[in-house]
Parts: sequence; C-alpha cells; structure tokens
Amino acid sequence: MRTIFATACLTMMIFFSETVQAEKYAGEFMALGGGARAMALGGAFIAVADDATASFWNPAGMAGLYSAGARRTDWEMNFMHSERFGELIDYNYFSAVFPLRPGESSWGITMIHMGIDGIPIIPFTSGMIENSDGDDRFEPWSGERPNFNPLDFPMESVNDFALFLSYAQVMSFADLGVSLKVIRNDQVTDVSSFGLGIDIGLLKRQAWKDLAVGVKLQDATGTYISWSTGKREFIYPALKIGAAYPFNIKSMNSTLLVACDGDFRFENLKGVSQLWLGKTSADFHFGAELLIREMVALRGGYDMGRPTAGAGFVLDDFGPWNISLGLDYALLVHDELDNTHRVSLMISH
Repeated sequence: MRTIFATACLTMMIFFSETVQAEKYAGEFMALGGGARAMALGGAFIAVADDATASFWNPAGMAGLYSAGARRTDWEMNFMHSERFGELIDYNYFSAVFPLRPGESSWGITMIHMGIDGIPIIPFTSGMIENSDGDDRFEPWSGERPNFNPLDFPMESVNDFALFLSYAQVMSFADLGVSLKVIRNDQVTDVSSFGLGIDIGLLKRQAWKDLAVGVKLQDATGTYISWSTGKREFIYPALKIGAAYPFNIKSMNSTLLVACDGDFRFENLKGVSQLWLGKTSADFHFGAELLIREMVALRGGYDMGRPTAGAGFVLDDFGPWNISLGLDYALLVHDELDNTHRVSLMISH
C-alpha cells in the first residue's frame, strides 16, 4: 500500500509541479553519491578519494593512485547498485580509473543512472475520475478524495543519466583534477533536458604530516541545463572542503581513518540545509573507517545528520589474473522512508 501511495505522490508532483522540478531539481540525483565505501563514511570523501570513485568525489584523487609503492598498479573499477525508498528508485553507478603516466597522471570515467519505473499517467481532468462519493465529478483542487487505483493507468518512467570524463595530474603544490560532466534527464510526457558542467578538484595528501586536505569546486563555471520545453536552468557553483587523517594502530595491525567534509552552497537553501546565513548554506559529513590487516573494514558516519554504517573486505591476488576484489556495503538511515542499502564491487589489477 505504501508503494502505491508513494507512486501516486510522485505522479502528482510531476504533473502539478513540472515547472518547479525543471527549475530546481535537475542534477540533484548526482547528490546520491557513488560507491558503498564512501556512503558508509557519510559521504566524507573529498580528502580521501583513493579509489575508482575519485572520478566522482574529487578527480584530483586519481593522480596519486598509482605512485610508487601503491597497491594498485594498472586500473581499478567500481560497480554499485541500490534501490531506494522501498524499491521505488533504482540507482546504478560505475566508475573506472586508468593511469596515463603512473605516479604522474590518470584519467577516469563515471556513469550514473537513476530510474523510477511504473509511474501511472493519471488524467487529472474534471469528469475523468470519480470522487469518493462515486459520482463522476472529481476536481483535483476541490479537497475531495479521488476513487481510483494508480495501477489501472498506463505506466511510464523517469530516467536521469550523467557521464563524467576526468583527468588528474600531480602538481608541485598538490594534485589537480578536472571532470567534464554531461547530464541527461528524460521525464514523462516526452520532456527531456541536456546539460554540461565542470568540476575542479585539489588534493594535498600530506598537508601536515599524514593530514590530507581536499577541495572541490563543483559546477565550477555554473552548469546550464536546457529543457525541451524551451526553459533553461542554471546550477550554481558549490564549494566542498574535506580533511582526513589516518591513525596507525600497531597493536591491531590496523588503521583508523577519520574524515570530515563541508558542503557550501550559494542558492538560498534556507530550511533544507543544516546551517545557513543569507543565501549561503552548509551541510556536513563525518566518517570513520577501521581497516584491519588491510583486509576487513568497519565503517560509520553521519551524512548531513543522518547516521550511516557499513563494512567491506578486500582479497588481493585473486585467481590466475592476480586481481584484487573488494565488496563494500553501506546502510543509510532515513526517518520517514525506508532505509537505503548499497552494495558495490571493486576490481583492480
């Protein structure tokens, strides 16, 4: 019953607020993140960015993945799938990083897809749906309760796509990375959009001792979204700053990684952010990872005030191909809707 109710709500949002969606929420699906490891850390990954998901979180992190003594030498890929809010939303993520000049530069690719299937096309037109009294005079804005089953109507789907092409270079002062992203949105009623944007990242692995500091300017030049309806949208730049520090626990042959991020936006997001002052708002992410014998990891964090948790393991020199396999799990807790479970697979050589 909850699935039917939520589906009906999504449909009403699309039909009654289509213009609002097009102007405010295109591109928001990318805020769902990528990689179960990063999500278990509460999304605090700007200064970590040490696996294939760096192409998404902070492209600068790709540059140093293949430096001398690094465990990964040739390439790395990450696959993730999740179903959100009671299987209403499918979210798929893929990223890969390859060295150009090991220890100096790398390139990467990220692909994201979010889809909502089974959206009933309900004709909210006077005289086409009965009201709760059984007569044929339902008015959408009258306050009456409609008498219908959403599953009796034709179904359509909404799909969002994003493609990131990334490059990273080791510089004298820090690692530098740039991502060009292409955004595509397909809504019901043949409404679609297309957009281009750029993310720029910096990462200093040892800013002070083992302290890593990262910065990402998301949508650095502003991202323009063009809709098939003729409308245009502008996504404002956002500044993301992070820090991470690893503590060696020699008695356990383990490492405790602690990370925190701050997201700063300038879109007047009062009421939907943790902190705001004027048009500037801030949200925060915290995470910790205990890596035991470089094989098993336990993780926890806070993603904008919501608790997260997870675990993972890595198998090195697996099979005749001498590849490394990693499996990660993340739990994201939601108060109003179902919790979200994410599983990702890492393959490297």
